[in-house]
Amino acid sequence: MIEAVYFFLFASVAVGMVYMPAHLRALGFSGAQISSALAIAPLLSLAVPLGWAWLADRTRRHDRVLQGIAFGAWLGFAPLAWAHGRAAQSFALLLAGYAGYAAFFVGMGTLTDALAVVRVRAGAVYGRIRLWGSVGHVTAALSVGALLGPSFPSLRGALVPCALWAALGGVFLVSLWLRGSGEKAARPRLADVRALLAGQPALRLLLVAGALHWACMAPYNVFFGVFLHDLGLPPLDWGFAFAIGVTAEMLVLLAFHRIHARVRLDTLLAAAFLTSALRWLGNATLKAPAALIALQALHGMTFGMFWSAGIALVAATVPPELRATGQALLVMAINVGGAIGNLAVGRVYDRAGSSVLFAIAAVGEILPLAVILYGRRRGVAHFARATRPA
Repeated sequence: MIEAVYFFLFASVAVGMVYMPAHLRALGFSGAQISSALAIAPLLSLAVPLGWAWLADRTRRHDRVLQGIAFGAWLGFAPLAWAHGRAAQSFALLLAGYAGYAAFFVGMGTLTDALAVVRVRAGAVYGRIRLWGSVGHVTAALSVGALLGPSFPSLRGALVPCALWAALGGVFLVSLWLRGSGEKAARPRLADVRALLAGQPALRLLLVAGALHWACMAPYNVFFGVFLHDLGLPPLDWGFAFAIGVTAEMLVLLAFHRIHARVRLDTLLAAAFLTSALRWLGNATLKAPAALIALQALHGMTFGMFWSAGIALVAATVPPELRATGQALLVMAINVGGAIGNLAVGRVYDRAGSSVLFAIAAVGEILPLAVILYGRRRGVAHFARATRPA
């Protein structure tokens, strides 16, 4: 059943990434207003996921906590789904709606991954579980694009927010069939978290590199759909662009456990960041729609390889009693970068457009690459030696 949770969770992510920014743009919001609303989730992720994860680890009921926050996210997004016309007239309502939903949504991925990692430790392959999230992402991206049709005015309607709300409802419904992990572990203490960070330099480097990489992903996460809209491409083409990227991501997730058995984690992370720089440079310079859409296949490295390697490193460095807390630390770290990036991209978009955003992101990928190369040179454990494939 965890596969179904991933399916609906990433279906909601797809609608939120591919179509919601363009929907808000069609309603008349500026780039700065859109990026401010979309920065709420990363800002809340600086602390809230750790709180939900702490509750799950303390109670040892990850399933019940996930069910509760899934219901909260579904309920919190309802005003945006059913009052989108008024949201067009009220930036305050837009912010309130995003805040109400994000306070719960930001913990859902952490707890879902924590439950999946239990199955990984029992012998399952993480990529085969997580690929259902990619299936949900592709399904939502293509189906909503087809329903919107070729008409840009359709973006102003209720279809996009209602599709996202329905996907969140799907997460809640399937989560009701989840059962606890069955793991018996000591309840964590704050001192355990401090000791974890102090004793695992590989984890610290991953958190820094992840934050920097996610900041560079902000132009894609927030404005890629708007970018394609500005190029005159119809919504279904946006769906194809995202679907190609997520299909590549899915292939990487499936193959990662075999790749990891042969290649060091630092090499995989460095390759992900270098490939991402090339991808952002291509987004900034390519003009042919077909080439631009095909380029999104590099998302397999930008997200699939980065996330798989990150999960493998967390699984190798974090003890079972802190498994949800370790996942939350990774989510919090990348959302530090996400919050900074999301707040910045709207203002750059209003002044210079999306191409400049992607050029800046291409240069910025040098920073996470440098962090990984530093860890490699220092011979940091778990980067330099093989660990159990995730």
